[in-house]
Amino acid sequence: MPPIDAILFDLYGTLVGIGRRSIHRELPRALGVTRQRWAELVRAGLLTRDFPDSKSFVGFICHALSENPSSEALEAGLRSVESEISSISVYPGVLSLLNFLKRRGLRLGLVSNLSSPHKLPLSTLGLAELFDQVVLSCEEGIVKPDPEIYRRATSRIGVAPERTLFVGDSGPNDVEAPRALGMFTVGIGIDGGDLVLADVSELGCVELESGRFLPLIYPGQRIELGDEALTVKTAAPVADDEQGRYNLVYALDAVTDTGEPRRLYAKRFLLPETAHVEELGYALQRACGFSACQARVQPGPEPILMVTEAPGRKLSGEIDAAIAHDIGRHFAFGFVFSNADLRPRNSFRQDGVSGARLSVVDMEHCLFNLAIDTGGLSSPFRPETFDGMDPGELSGRVKKRVLSQKTSSRARRSFLGEVSRDSDVGRAYSHGFLEFASRQRERADELCGLIEDRIHRDPPLVIGTKSHRRAMANVDLADIRTRLLMDPEAALEWMW
Repeated sequence: MPPIDAILFDLYGTLVGIGRRSIHRELPRALGVTRQRWAELVRAGLLTRDFPDSKSFVGFICHALSENPSSEALEAGLRSVESEISSISVYPGVLSLLNFLKRRGLRLGLVSNLSSPHKLPLSTLGLAELFDQVVLSCEEGIVKPDPEIYRRATSRIGVAPERTLFVGDSGPNDVEAPRALGMFTVGIGIDGGDLVLADVSELGCVELESGRFLPLIYPGQRIELGDEALTVKTAAPVADDEQGRYNLVYALDAVTDTGEPRRLYAKRFLLPETAHVEELGYALQRACGFSACQARVQPGPEPILMVTEAPGRKLSGEIDAAIAHDIGRHFAFGFVFSNADLRPRNSFRQDGVSGARLSVVDMEHCLFNLAIDTGGLSSPFRPETFDGMDPGELSGRVKKRVLSQKTSSRARRSFLGEVSRDSDVGRAYSHGFLEFASRQRERADELCGLIEDRIHRDPPLVIGTKSHRRAMANVDLADIRTRLLMDPEAALEWMW
């Protein structure tokens, strides 16, 4: 089965919906014409003509259906168009899904039957920039299911039909016609040939690139997390504005074997192997005594991280001394284990009888401090490559360190603002930092042993940015040990 290199999407009913369908109801009524005459005009010209603006579009309709349309009819027609276009919205999860697929290297295209006013939401809703090619009936002069409109789309996107997936909600237009040309097809709410989905956001729960359409996240899926065995009941994407920049996150409603409800999150990574790094990050949090999520990499066609819901509420508002103490502890953790993504939006506050506690999520950027040049290395994703390297060469390949005083100070200010060190909040933060650093310094061998065990098990821990991506190795463990054993007061001074 050939791999998929491109995905073509239908627009209306697939990626966006119309909240108020006023054009087809109000324009014929304002002009006093039958539905049959209206339908004939739609088929004969509205979907295959490009008008410069809505006024021209309405004017064409009025003069085509009435010899002498009144000014009231023209105004009513323009209002109906504006009302309908303003009611159009993107379906939940669509923007995140398209961004993710595009970053994964898939070519994205749009093939849609629409009138020219219906092009506007492509730009106003932020969709146009996500497509490599946009092929619209009103600009092409032909409509789906004419084979030519699909041929133009695949030709312009530069991918053969047999390596292209078409996604839409119309049997004749989005399944039958593209399949006849050799494409894979996915139906949204209809028989899709290769795959049927209730809504397009579910596309992110499927491994697509191989052309095998293997499920990654699905109802009925069994998950072992912590000491519980769970069954997934539903999965839905978290809101677009709550998604990260690169990954896809789905909220799962699940139940234990005894019927107790649980809320989980499934995280699909842009770089799939990152799931194992974040899994270890949460394990380190728990080993250090934090109120941390349970996390486990779900085996399957692609590693998916399953994570329990973070306790508490999103951190917001003014920081008091109680929570500043725990922020200090997390910053000491970030210093030791190089958590480069420590920020308020990833933090949750829990208030209880024992005081305020902070939980931090999104641990995928942990453990990467040394940006090492991997040029010329045959196996940069194996730890042995670096473990067996001459120390002089290895040292020479270190181009920079992620941990810096500048970024650490900026991160601290994002939590505490411009607080002074001798204020109540500043002192509480410092006390929490020193408390954590002193305690974990005594446990350096234990914590390093936990990391060392994972480094030398498959699959390898792959860390770093795209330009410096590589396997975690003994050099990173030594780097962590150095910070674990550092004098706590000196570490705090460096971080401040």
